[in-house]
Amino acid sequence: MKCCLFFFFCYLFYSCLSFEDKQLEYALNFAGDNRNELEKVLEHYASDPEKLESARFLIRNMPRYYGYEGWRLDSIQKVLAVAEQEQFVTDSAISKWTKVSPYLLPKVYDAHVITADYLIENIDLSFKVWKGSLWNRNLSFDDFCELILPYRIGDEPLSRWRTNYFKKYISCLDSLKGCVNPLVVCNVLAKELSEKEFFYLTDFDMPRLSAKFLFNHRVGYCREMCDVAIYAMRACGIPVATDMFVCSPEYQGSHQWTVVRDSTGYFYPFWITWYEIAGNMKDDGRKKGKVYRECFGMQQEPISGITNYENLPVLFKNRFIKDVTDNYIGKNELTINVDVENRYIYLGVFSSKGWIPIDMGRNSGGKVVFKNVEPNLIYQPLYSDGKTHLEAGLPFLYASGEVSYFRPDTQKKEKVALTRKMSLIKNIKAFLYRSIVGVEIEGSKNLSFDNPKELLTLKDTLSSNYNEFLTQDTSGIRYIRYNSAPDQFIELAEIAFFEDMTGQKEIPVKVVNKLKPLYPENSMDKLNDKDILSYFESADTTCHILFDLGKLASVKKILICPRNDDNYVCPGDEYELFYNDGIKGWISLGKQIAEDRTLYYEVPENALFWLRNLTKGKEEQVFFCRNGHPYFVTDIPEIKIDATEKYPYNMDASQ
Repeated sequence: MKCCLFFFFCYLFYSCLSFEDKQLEYALNFAGDNRNELEKVLEHYASDPEKLESARFLIRNMPRYYGYEGWRLDSIQKVLAVAEQEQFVTDSAISKWTKVSPYLLPKVYDAHVITADYLIENIDLSFKVWKGSLWNRNLSFDDFCELILPYRIGDEPLSRWRTNYFKKYISCLDSLKGCVNPLVVCNVLAKELSEKEFFYLTDFDMPRLSAKFLFNHRVGYCREMCDVAIYAMRACGIPVATDMFVCSPEYQGSHQWTVVRDSTGYFYPFWITWYEIAGNMKDDGRKKGKVYRECFGMQQEPISGITNYENLPVLFKNRFIKDVTDNYIGKNELTINVDVENRYIYLGVFSSKGWIPIDMGRNSGGKVVFKNVEPNLIYQPLYSDGKTHLEAGLPFLYASGEVSYFRPDTQKKEKVALTRKMSLIKNIKAFLYRSIVGVEIEGSKNLSFDNPKELLTLKDTLSSNYNEFLTQDTSGIRYIRYNSAPDQFIELAEIAFFEDMTGQKEIPVKVVNKLKPLYPENSMDKLNDKDILSYFESADTTCHILFDLGKLASVKKILICPRNDDNYVCPGDEYELFYNDGIKGWISLGKQIAEDRTLYYEVPENALFWLRNLTKGKEEQVFFCRNGHPYFVTDIPEIKIDATEKYPYNMDASQ
């Protein structure tokens, strides 16, 4: 009887605990033999309520965090360090270190190994920069816990990092001791961080790099660039976090960037290699759909109890991110119709591997509400069967506050001409072709070029990745000089010269001058290797390439391929065009082997399409057609929408 009463009172006591108290008790139990170290921290701050609560915050969230250990991590870091120094990584190194996933290495949970001294040092240093910085006078305790206090970011190896980063970077803020604007302080430190060049490398899929490694090395991809900023900013008391999108409807991939909290609680994106923070909202312009913020502390479920739902996609099981899309686009709400009875519906964006869920809602009689969704994008409602994501209704365009469905009309057809399988995004197009406008190509019978003939001047961006130009009166030419555009590097994938206008008689050439490439992999032998994705990139501006034809010749045609993405229609490749029919999925409109650089199809009106290259490549986007012209996601803001013609083919907004 006494035993039963004991367990009854234990149950009664535990049931009266708050959720946070339960979290804390779970964490202490999870620590096992290391529980004593965590309790030392709580005892150390027993008389300091704020620091005690900060310790409780860290400890109760600690069971989620771990790092990996093993010799492979150290070995890969050595490869990365060499790659950073040489600005190049060999194919053999990539092949060797991508065969075994580091994610199979043993996990070391923080709660099992962390020491009281480590946590106390982290908390004391965090409070020092929080309380000692005027720009943090409006920073709440809760925001402090998320934006300055955390001792780690993700699954990187555990290390003591605050002191080293503080000592290295705090001096650049000496002149700002009286500053009350976190944005100004962040700009100064971001500029200091940008002084060390970052080598962008995406070949290795691995856990986060340690704070110690990133202190000395700037290598990795957007995640590592964000981590460097997070360590430095938090060490100096600047409230920052990392935001991300799961899959860009344009770029077909994920992305991360850093944000800083201003004195009003608003967050501004910054990127330590691209731009300074402005006084208004600013980012890199990528379409995102939904934006999430990485958090150290556990966040509320989007729908109560959803975490335990069997078929829930991985994204929505993550309780350590939160939706912050409204910070970028403001608030909105849209209601869509679905044709399935499943309880939960997901909002998807397109990727060539299938629709990717980025948000979720509850199905209520065939209608689902989604909040804070980026406009001018194409979305697809989805449901999950536990293995894959399936169409739950018609895809739709969300723009001007309205939903317009793509309902294919198979009784009405139109002809379309397709030259690409995805859009050439504006800033990428400008980046790829920036070295083309202003290029001059001259011919001469001697090396002195004392009386050169103008063969070609490129006055505008090119419309394709494969461009043929006819020349005039070019007989008696032995040497050709390709002059860079003013103040631009030379970036060129392919160049060839022909004796005939049909391009059948290519003239063999030899490069006379050897220019230094910006990176070793972009050497001059890429200029005519018949690989349209490889390219030469010069290390200097205001330079030229000198070609020797080996004989006097008449050059009648020049082929120029700028650096490009190779997503144009390519002769000889096999393609298949699909249209989306809601819950029926993708319906094929037939396969074609391209005879030239344009594909022609007869398609149903008011449909959403997907062109696949079955021969090569993986970058593809959905599109719709208007008057025979394809429009991709990137093009949507450019489409003129007025009262008489809201959307192409009067897409039904009232289904």
